[in-house]
Amino acid sequence: MMSDNKPPVRVLHYFAFPGGGIGRYVHELLTRLRDQPEVEVELACIPSYHYLKQANYPTWPGLREITHPVPLRRRLRFAINLFVNPIRAIRRARLTGAQILHLSTIPHVTFALWSRKLKKTGLRLVATAHDVRRSQGLICYPYEIEQLKRLYRACDALFVHSEYQKQDLINFAGVSPEKVHIVPHGPSYHGPPAGDKMTLRKRYGVPLDKQVALFFGDIRPNKNLDLFLQAMVPYKDRLFLVVAGQAKGRDGMGISGYIARAKELGLSENILWRCEYIPDNEVPNLFELCDWVAMPYSSRFTSQSGVLNVAMAHHRPVLVSATPTIAETLENFQVGVMVCPDSLEELGQAIARFLNVGANCFKESIESYLKRYSWEKNASTTALVYEELQRACVE
Repeated sequence: MMSDNKPPVRVLHYFAFPGGGIGRYVHELLTRLRDQPEVEVELACIPSYHYLKQANYPTWPGLREITHPVPLRRRLRFAINLFVNPIRAIRRARLTGAQILHLSTIPHVTFALWSRKLKKTGLRLVATAHDVRRSQGLICYPYEIEQLKRLYRACDALFVHSEYQKQDLINFAGVSPEKVHIVPHGPSYHGPPAGDKMTLRKRYGVPLDKQVALFFGDIRPNKNLDLFLQAMVPYKDRLFLVVAGQAKGRDGMGISGYIARAKELGLSENILWRCEYIPDNEVPNLFELCDWVAMPYSSRFTSQSGVLNVAMAHHRPVLVSATPTIAETLENFQVGVMVCPDSLEELGQAIARFLNVGANCFKESIESYLKRYSWEKNASTTALVYEELQRACVE
C-alpha cells in the first residue's frame, strides 16, 4: 500500500481511436486502475472516444479527431495525426506532471519525429503491444517495421497479453525479457440483455427452433468467415448464424462478397446480417439470443481476442481456432470446442458437436475462466509496473 507521504505515480494513457476491442480493453483497465491508490491515470483520447461519457477515470479528449465521413479526408486526418497526436500527448503529460506515457495505440510510423520531443521531457515510455507485428504498411512497409522495432526498444516497459506474444516481441524487436510484462484481456461485460432468449429471437427475426451461432466483431480476412460458411452447409437445417460487425481490412471480399458467397452456398435463409457498428447496449442482446460464439480464426490471427472475453462475460461457449495466443489462454479451460486453424473438416466436426451435446456442458469451465482472468488482477499488475519504473527513475 502507498504510504501517506508517498505521491502516486502519474500516468498519461494514450488512445487515439474511437473504440473497438482495444478501446474496450483501455476502458476496462482504466476503470480498475481508478481503484489503485498508488497511481493516477488520465486518458488522452479523441473527442469521439466511445466511452467518454461513461468513464469514471480522468479523461482529456484533446487529441485531434481522426474520423470523418468523407474517405479522403479521413485518410488525410489519420496521416496527419500520426504526428500531431503524439506531440499533443507529450505536451499534455508535461503540463499535468505525468511521469509515464503509456501508448495503447502505437504511432510508430512517425516515431523518428516525435521521439525527439519525448527525449527532452524525461518521460518514461510504456506501450501495450496488442498486436506485436504489422501485416501491412501505410506508405513504406520496411521503414515502418524498423520504426516499430525502434519504438519497442525505446520503451521502458512493454505489455502483451500472453507468453506467446512475449516471446514473439523479444524475437521481433530484440527487447530485454525483463521489460515485457503479461497482462491478459479480462472479461468484457456489456450489461444485462433487454429480454430472455426467446423474446430476443422473436425481436431480431431469429428462428426459435434452431441452434444459433454468433459471429461477432470486426469482419477481417483473418477471421475466416468464408470458411465457416462452408462448414455450415451440411448443418443448415439445424443451425442459424448471426453475423454482427463491420467489415475491416483492405484485402477482404467485403460484406457484399460474403452475402453473395452465402447465397452460392444456399445459406441465404440461414443468416442474419447486422454488418454495422454494434452499440454497447445491443451487445448483450446478441449474446443472449445465441447458443454459442463462432471464432474460426486463421493461423494469421496472433493477438488476444476481445470477442472471446465478451463471450465469457456473457457466459457463452465458443467454437474457436487454436491460434497461439488463444490456445495458451484456454489451455486449462474447456470453454467450448477448439479446432486447428484453417481446417474445414474440424470446423464441421465442431459444429456437429455443439448440435449434438448443446452449450450447457461448458458452464463450469466458463466460471473458472472468469475467476482466473479478472480486470482487478490486470490493474494490480499494471500499477506495480508503473511503480517499479518510477522507483527505478528516482533511484
